Amino acid sequence: MSSVSFGQSFLELKSQLQSTKNDIDKLSLLQKTESQVAHFNYTEQSKYWFLLGTHYEKQRQLNDAVTAFTKGINLHNSHNLSPSSLLVNLHIERSRAAGSVDYYNTTACEDREKALLFAREISQPSLIAKSIAYYAKCLQSEEHGISNSLKLFDEAFTIAKTQKLEPLIKQIIYNQAASLSFRALIYDKAYEYNELAHRAFTATNDTNSVYVSIINAIHYSSALVDIELAKQHLAELKVFAKKHPKFKGAMLKFYYLSAKIAQLEEDWPLSISFLETGLTEITNSQNISYIQATYELLSISYFRVGNIEKSYQTLLIVEQLYPNKKPIKQEILLIKGMMTNKPDEIAISAFKLIDKEKQSKNRFVRQSNIQASKIFDDNLKQLDNIILEQKLTVVLVSTFLIIVILIVFSYLQIQRKKLALKEKHFMDKLLTQKNKVLADVSHELSTPLTVLKLQVESLKDNLEEDVQASYDALDNKVSDIENLIADIHQLAQSDVGALQLNIESFDLNRTLGLWENELSNFVNKNKLTFEINRDLPNGLLVSFDRDRVKQVFINLLTNSIKYTDKPGKVKLSASAKGNTLYLSIEDSAPGILDKDLAAIFERLYRVESSRSRDTGGSGLGLAICKSLIEAHSGEVYAEHSKLGGLKIVIQLPI
Repeated sequence: MSSVSFGQSFLELKSQLQSTKNDIDKLSLLQKTESQVAHFNYTEQSKYWFLLGTHYEKQRQLNDAVTAFTKGINLHNSHNLSPSSLLVNLHIERSRAAGSVDYYNTTACEDREKALLFAREISQPSLIAKSIAYYAKCLQSEEHGISNSLKLFDEAFTIAKTQKLEPLIKQIIYNQAASLSFRALIYDKAYEYNELAHRAFTATNDTNSVYVSIINAIHYSSALVDIELAKQHLAELKVFAKKHPKFKGAMLKFYYLSAKIAQLEEDWPLSISFLETGLTEITNSQNISYIQATYELLSISYFRVGNIEKSYQTLLIVEQLYPNKKPIKQEILLIKGMMTNKPDEIAISAFKLIDKEKQSKNRFVRQSNIQASKIFDDNLKQLDNIILEQKLTVVLVSTFLIIVILIVFSYLQIQRKKLALKEKHFMDKLLTQKNKVLADVSHELSTPLTVLKLQVESLKDNLEEDVQASYDALDNKVSDIENLIADIHQLAQSDVGALQLNIESFDLNRTLGLWENELSNFVNKNKLTFEINRDLPNGLLVSFDRDRVKQVFINLLTNSIKYTDKPGKVKLSASAKGNTLYLSIEDSAPGILDKDLAAIFERLYRVESSRSRDTGGSGLGLAICKSLIEAHSGEVYAEHSKLGGLKIVIQLPI
């Protein structure tokens, strides 16, 4: 092993590390150099702490790794060093090590958020993609977390396609995409992405990541309720633990996960056996989350087999070891409530009530699923019937015209053939249009229905710990479907001339004044400034459906809010020239291409630009605005805004 000379430079240290082949010897060399760190400049000191932390991490000395990474970060902060790729990686690696020690450590996500901010500041695509892959997972506990995570992953995948990234970063993206899919209840995709990551980690001999991917494979196959597959990965984990003894907590995880699989098979005695054996491994583990979870699961298992005394004793150990930590398993709260007077019969009854509640929940979920599917099927049939009715009308009119032409202009055979051919092309185009609309609507409905189905299956299989959150997610998805169906229904009414307007005469200036505060609040709360310019004669009376005009304003402002970069600006203008009223709503960047200006009013049209972000809308808002304006004998069109974004102009007859 290399010796350390006093006063050596950082470059000499790096040279010694490169010539040292064994990772343990490298760590020893770095430890011996710690007394000389003060001789390095601040950037070199920070690099030293990063190297020390990564080698601690390789040897699974996780607490020491966190300490080393923290010293490197503190150096940057205390000496105001500029953001760099080193600072990004220090935050990422500290988050990984801290998360391995305690899964519920909140500072890990804070580090990942900072890493992404610094990566964007130094504009390094590879680091941005890597930071996104780690940080997106942290968003999932927030409101709309899954959709926000998916947006970030879209950015990461785009970078991966357009940039030549290191294989390691692509592996990280796959690994984190698996975690995101698992949180979104898309278990088959989670397993698929994890397998891709696992093969990549194995090919590069990244044993730390291989270890994590094996454990994830057990979790994902368990979520799929594929017991045999889960047992295969458990056997893989056991072999890995024997082959790599430095992963000292691996056997504790093996016994804990084996116990959970035994519980899926309702074999509580076997579960207890695994957990009791697992407790012999706790001295080898630095992961306090798994230690706490093992004790808690053992307490629950004792309780379920009727050994109440052992359940209480085990729970007391948990409270002594972790007096200030919340329980990981929700059932522990029930057992804690029983400890004072030991009302065994009450506890057993409580478990029966829980089982009964689960049965009721499953019945509710099944009914909700049937109802949602029925709504989807009925409305899709209704849409199909409306389109077919329109097609039949065109056929009848076309046929009548052809007959008239044959009788009156029988001598014009060539013209008749041309007309017949034209009608055929028209019919083909109409059929193609109908199929496209049906395909687009089916696609728009399939996403919320797929998530809804997965959520339902998760509830049916009792895989959700937070039942109320699952019910809320179900309710949100049903609302999304209902909103999309309402938009389709309104457009269908417009197509067949069944759209009803409540035309009334009103003072436009006064009405816009009444709406101004409401519209301003609507825009401002979304971090955009709002301005209204009115150049209208006093007492100008107009005859429109007031509510429909307001609906158009809300739809257009919602469109601006969704697609305008924050902070930004939205402007509403109203003026009158002659017998024409001009209304417009425009916003700041980003804008759209010239070729998209007319097409954006088509139903479910997707703009191929920065304004194509997935915002969760139905994709029918502008089409609805067009139908409402045309119902008022007006016209609407789009043009580029001087503010840098999009401008929608409306012309209505006064």
